Amino acid sequence: MDNFSAAAHVDSDMEIMSLTNESQFLLFFRAQPCENPLEKRSAIQGKPFQGWAMIDSGASSIFISEKIVQDFQLFKKKLDKPRRLKVIDGREIDSGRVEHYCSINLKIFDHEEEVDAYVVNVGNHDIVLGMSWLKRHNPAIDWDKRSLVFSSRYCSEHCLNISPIVKSGEPDLEIAATSELPAKYSEFAKIFTEEEISPLPPHRPYDCEITLKPDAVPRHGPIYSLGPREDEELRKTVTKQLEAGLIRPSKSPMASPVIFVKKKNGTLRMCIDYRKLNDMTVKNVYPLPRSNDLIEKLRGAKIFSKFDLKWGYNLVRIKEGDEWKTAFKTRYGLFEYLVMPFGLTNAPATFQHFMNDVFRDILDIYVIIYLDDILVFSKNKEDHERHVREVLLRLQKHNLYCNLAKCFFGVEEIDYLGLIVSPEGIRVDPAKVVKAIDWSVPSKVVQVQEFVGFCNFYRTFIKDYSNIAAPLFKLTRKNHPWEWTEECAAAFEQLKEALRSAPVLIIPDISKQFFLECDASDFATGAILSQFSEDNQLHPVAFLSKAMTPAERNYDIYHKELLAIVKALKCQDPVVSLLCCP
Repeated sequence: MDNFSAAAHVDSDMEIMSLTNESQFLLFFRAQPCENPLEKRSAIQGKPFQGWAMIDSGASSIFISEKIVQDFQLFKKKLDKPRRLKVIDGREIDSGRVEHYCSINLKIFDHEEEVDAYVVNVGNHDIVLGMSWLKRHNPAIDWDKRSLVFSSRYCSEHCLNISPIVKSGEPDLEIAATSELPAKYSEFAKIFTEEEISPLPPHRPYDCEITLKPDAVPRHGPIYSLGPREDEELRKTVTKQLEAGLIRPSKSPMASPVIFVKKKNGTLRMCIDYRKLNDMTVKNVYPLPRSNDLIEKLRGAKIFSKFDLKWGYNLVRIKEGDEWKTAFKTRYGLFEYLVMPFGLTNAPATFQHFMNDVFRDILDIYVIIYLDDILVFSKNKEDHERHVREVLLRLQKHNLYCNLAKCFFGVEEIDYLGLIVSPEGIRVDPAKVVKAIDWSVPSKVVQVQEFVGFCNFYRTFIKDYSNIAAPLFKLTRKNHPWEWTEECAAAFEQLKEALRSAPVLIIPDISKQFFLECDASDFATGAILSQFSEDNQLHPVAFLSKAMTPAERNYDIYHKELLAIVKALKCQDPVVSLLCCP
């Protein structure tokens, strides 16, 4: 821990940041103020907080944002003598002199320590970890992979350092994934098999049926050209699937081509291009659950376990007699699937139907399921062990298997469907925030559509989303000429910042009172739905927004304000609907 009151600090200047981004990257952190026995705490003081720490070798020390200090009422200690603050080329910056510092417990991944940080305006960053921190810990940094390893003697003696490898942008909950099954669940070890390929499952009432339209004509396409790496993966995959009995040689009059997609770890996955088959298939309209409906069921949960089903769709058989429709052609021959492959139009509906029936009597009580992602939630540890056991028993009974490396057991925070869920509420996944921050400036309409689509998923976290994104919406209109204006650039950066600083949304309690605040601009209406939480503070449940039609933009200000109320109450959000239909 730094000794900021020492006289040695008085005369030296500090440097705050590099001139380029080459020496920087972001890490997600959690922190809590160190105890201050002399000051009576408010409801906010002493609470944990979280944000983004920028590791910057161009900064001389550790700095914390003035905004963080104010928002969380951190106790500031006065320096013996103020210090000057400069950028790396020696120029003093607007932040001027530094007069205070804060003591906090800083946690990055499972690396935890007590640090002192100078209170300054550090722009968009919450904390800056500079050279004094880097020299003390001397982490091994891989700038290409954006990761660092804590292995110094100082770390082993002074820091809690359970897992020394930290990657940029990854939340510390990743350590909860385990390569070992907890001893209390050892009787279910068979579920967490290490086999690379699934066994042939039995026929069930949920077999995937492929019903062709009356006018369907069997088609077959060409074999796509493959590179050496793809060709080798094709040979291995076909051989393994033949040996496991998942595919068999075919004489089908129709066939689809093979394609390869790259997985997150860089390896290749063989897929089949079933677009022609899907066009002639009668659609199964069994519904998939809405993510916000699932998350709403987690209200009051304190502890979570997550199970990732291994082999996914391959755990379901193709209905007997329909196998020929799944045929695919390769240089090694014509084959057809006996199990449900990825790419079939009815695969998601078939699989969700299967999972819902397996867990039907406990769905939304202590289990929610989206396809192959199973989340168990409970209010206490005793109930949770019982709930997990029941889920594992059902997986075992139905010959369903899990990928242990992607499972979590009894954690207080979990990522689910792109969100981080905890007893405090829900927030944006830090890994997704990093993706947004690193998003390149669009150069064509399709890239704008991709960015807007990404942000749209998190729109309930962004105040005045429709108003902010209006220039980008305009750019994606049909027949609108491409022009990346300053207005578009400002909206692009503002959405990035909104995601970076997105608040934690509480999961609402429908038995408590709601507060709805509405507003309108020239282009959009907006609203904030809030509720008092356990800390007796008003917290947001969701941010609502809607772009105005051309006619609505002509309303006078009074009618626009009224329109904001009407649109908020007509919102399709299930929680808001309770305000109108209690």
